[in-house]
Amino acid sequence: MRRWLPLALQLPLVALVLGMLGLFLYDASARASYPYDIEWMEGGMLAHAWRLRQGLGLYTPPDAAWVPYIYPPLYPWLLSLLGEPSYEVARWLSASGTLAAMAAAIFAVRREGAHWGLALAAGGLWLSCYDDSGTFYDLVRNDALAIGLASWSFALCRVGTRRAVIASGLLLFLAFLAKHNYAAWGVVMLGWLVKTRGWRRGLEFAAASVVPALTATVAIQIVTDGYFLTYLLEVPGRHPLNAQRAWPVSEKELALCLAFTSGGALLVGLYALVKRRFSEGGVYWGMVLAMAIGLSILMRAHHGGYVNVLMPGHWTLAVCGAAMLAALTRWFKHPLFLAGVVALTSWQLWYGRWDDSDMLPTDEDRAAGDQVVEQLRELDGTVYAPHFPWYPVMAGKQPSTPLISLWDINHKDGPMYEESLLFDQALADHKWDYLLMPSRTMKHGMDKHYVRETRVNLKGSKTFMTRTGWRTRPAWIYVPKTESTSRGSARTKPDKAALAADEQVPAVDDQGPGADQVDDDGLEPAAITEPEPAPSQGP
Repeated sequence: MRRWLPLALQLPLVALVLGMLGLFLYDASARASYPYDIEWMEGGMLAHAWRLRQGLGLYTPPDAAWVPYIYPPLYPWLLSLLGEPSYEVARWLSASGTLAAMAAAIFAVRREGAHWGLALAAGGLWLSCYDDSGTFYDLVRNDALAIGLASWSFALCRVGTRRAVIASGLLLFLAFLAKHNYAAWGVVMLGWLVKTRGWRRGLEFAAASVVPALTATVAIQIVTDGYFLTYLLEVPGRHPLNAQRAWPVSEKELALCLAFTSGGALLVGLYALVKRRFSEGGVYWGMVLAMAIGLSILMRAHHGGYVNVLMPGHWTLAVCGAAMLAALTRWFKHPLFLAGVVALTSWQLWYGRWDDSDMLPTDEDRAAGDQVVEQLRELDGTVYAPHFPWYPVMAGKQPSTPLISLWDINHKDGPMYEESLLFDQALADHKWDYLLMPSRTMKHGMDKHYVRETRVNLKGSKTFMTRTGWRTRPAWIYVPKTESTSRGSARTKPDKAALAADEQVPAVDDQGPGADQVDDDGLEPAAITEPEPAPSQGP
């Protein structure tokens, strides 16, 4: 009974985790095969990979032809090595990062002495935050790859052996190349290693992480004539912070995503503090968690930060929650304590399952996308699609500069504000033969120089709408404004229901800041309008 009862009690956890994994793989598979944007920045990431395959630079002086995302290059570089850029390959790369993070969570909690069921539960808790992250676990974005690399770095650093520490440092370096804010964890990990394993381990970690990170940064900085760090640090450094999302929005989001296990773990942690029962592992994971929560709050407060920036917080809450609850079962070995922990964790897993009805594109969405691409293919000339930068490539044309990249540099006290005005001149000069736009215009003088010509007739109010982040879809094809086009514009009769739907104001997050709060980490618009900051508003 002593041997088999604990195993029997944990069987519900195993079943729930397997169910959670199956649901994620089903949704990831269904979304991977969809050849259009699920989130509006996906196409821009494919454009980065396309440029690398063409031998073009990413971090170049900004102009109307190209402005990069303010991210490091690892994700698009890997995509460029995997063949011609595609949504399917890119989404499976992201899903692989999510599964790697799941495996790291299981490994980390098991190593802290948890039963196998509770260790598996840590991975399930991480997956259960899929919808809390805006479903970024399998999107064409760098977030999932970055957390997949960083999570194994955190887990191996805790092992503390020479090989594990070197591997941890190299993985943290790669995570930094995927999303540079992961460098902050290096300070925590280095300090813990020096304190618990001595200076030698700390130096080994620094040699494997700090040295290659500095070398790569200096090399890319030289190759790009200094633009690399301008895009990564100076540009976002000029973006404002949103105080409301710093407090209380982000704290509420983190507290509610794993409320039951986090609440239980907090009570166990208070007991451990009173009884002074904190272990070496408890101190380490507490430091990792503190850094994750702090950075999640900071990035959420950053100009336009979307909920995908909470992913490091989700992962560490899953690991620390499961590990702390598992510690309770070691301190009190009576089966009733294990049964209570299993019941609480099982309820959290069951409660954390998601409704995928609005996550999965439909056959109608796919047919509508085919129609849009065919419509673009029939256009004789260049096409600029700032909200949908990859769609022109699918029609045999050049990719477009993502609109959010332009927004990033279009801050009046930013280092590239003057360069961003070149885009206004490009519109005035009719650089593009056609523009593919949603219902609302993008400003920058666009209405002065272009006019609606053809309606993209999409049936239904939600057909071909992106499924997370900014909800948008193509609505009009514009042509340069001349006397003749001004008289004969918008000749195609629009579908009234579709037009009404496009003119609605989408709200991704009613706690969000509005469309003028935009950055590299997503968008929470209150309206489909582009920011045009006034001096009194700040950047």
